[in-house]
Amino acid sequence: MYESQPILSLSEVDYARADTFGDRACSLSRLMARGYHVPKGIVISTKVFKRYLNTAPGTKRIDQLIENVTPATITETAQEIQDLINFSPVPMQMANQIATAISSLLDKSPSQALIVRTSANVEGSSRHVCSGRGVHFHMNDITKIIRVVKNCWASAYTADVLKDLIEVGLPPDSVWVAVIVEKMVRAEVCGKMYVEKGEKEDNIFKIESNWGAKVHHAEEGILCDHVIIDETKIGEPIETFNAFKQKISYISPENHQLEIIDNDPARRNVLSLDPQKIATLAQLAKKIHDDFEVGYMIEFVFDEKDTLWLLDAVPLSIHKNLYKIGQSSAVTAI
Repeated sequence: MYESQPILSLSEVDYARADTFGDRACSLSRLMARGYHVPKGIVISTKVFKRYLNTAPGTKRIDQLIENVTPATITETAQEIQDLINFSPVPMQMANQIATAISSLLDKSPSQALIVRTSANVEGSSRHVCSGRGVHFHMNDITKIIRVVKNCWASAYTADVLKDLIEVGLPPDSVWVAVIVEKMVRAEVCGKMYVEKGEKEDNIFKIESNWGAKVHHAEEGILCDHVIIDETKIGEPIETFNAFKQKISYISPENHQLEIIDNDPARRNVLSLDPQKIATLAQLAKKIHDDFEVGYMIEFVFDEKDTLWLLDAVPLSIHKNLYKIGQSSAVTAI
């Protein structure tokens, strides 16, 4: 029998169940429970992913492909598995349940932009596993969102993921993907903040920020501002590096993905965080450091009204390497 609640609102997620909701969703739910400002969203659990693999036409071959994959066939196998997932239809009952949950986010504003992203049981454990893959922005068409959900599921079987798993001796189907559909916040300034746990980092918070939609590193052609803060001197950064931001990123409503555009010349040499925003982030970092037992990489946004939102939270110390996957609880089939 199909489980009655395989999809929950982000605020209802049991954040002790990364096996069912993924690390990202559990972290965001934990932040919401503590009163942090996180956009409303839903989580399509890993149980839906597993049920899809067990019931969708065309996916029966995945078990065979997984069983026979070798280092020499990783690329070919990964592509075939992803094609099977992306081109197999979602069963009607499952599609209806996903559509109903998405509609709950759009009821009061059908034009509301949504963001769709993965929440895997192993976020942060590897440079390849799922984190940041399959992210789509400016979504509000339910049919298209369901297709994107399948794209997120397929990210569990990229060649890089399979390679990482095989290298540490884990089954190639060790990654379980939940999907977050969340209300999108228009970014005036965005960034990442690293809140470490440990004796050497207890009093230091690191921030990367930029004008626009997303922080990029130099290898992508875009530099970001860097701020290092000592919590004992809130509002007084001990180090600030202002990058020459000739180009920034912009989220296009047309293709739902990031575009690289020329920055406003007046902003190229202007620090994206003013003193008030730095002080706000420093207070936030200190609170997160004191509230939680692990360190976090926090993705934040200041909107056009200077309201601070937390869009993402990836634990820095839960998964130090892929061997940790084996410690996750098994997902029970629906």
